[in-house]
Amino acid sequence: MSMLTTGTTLLLIGFICASCTVSEEEAREKFDALVAESNACNDVSECVYASAGCPLGCVVAVNSAKQTEVEEEARALIEDYERGGRSCAYDCAVPGPLECIGGRCQEGASP
Repeated sequence: MSMLTTGTTLLLIGFICASCTVSEEEAREKFDALVAESNACNDVSECVYASAGCPLGCVVAVNSAKQTEVEEEARALIEDYERGGRSCAYDCAVPGPLECIGGRCQEGASP
C-alpha cells in the first residue's frame, strides 16, 4: 500500500468516525425534539419518567407508550457523544411528581 493510499485511508477512517459522534449540543437538540414528540397526554396516568443520562438530563417526563423508545434513543445518543472521547457525570435529584398540563407530561413542583 502506498503512502498516499495509507494516508487517504486514515483520513477517511477519521472522517467516518468523526461523523459518528455528536456534540453535547447536537445530542441535546435531538433528544429534546424526541421528548417533545413523546410527551403528549390526556391524563397524568399516561405519564412516566424515562431515564436519560449525562449530558441529556437525569429523567424526562414522557407518555408511557414512548418510554422504551426514548430510553433507547438516549442510550444511543450518549454512546455517540462518548465515542468522541467525551464523558460527563452528575448527581441526580429525585424528580417531582408527574403532571399532565396542557396536553404534555411534565415534572411538577416538588412538595
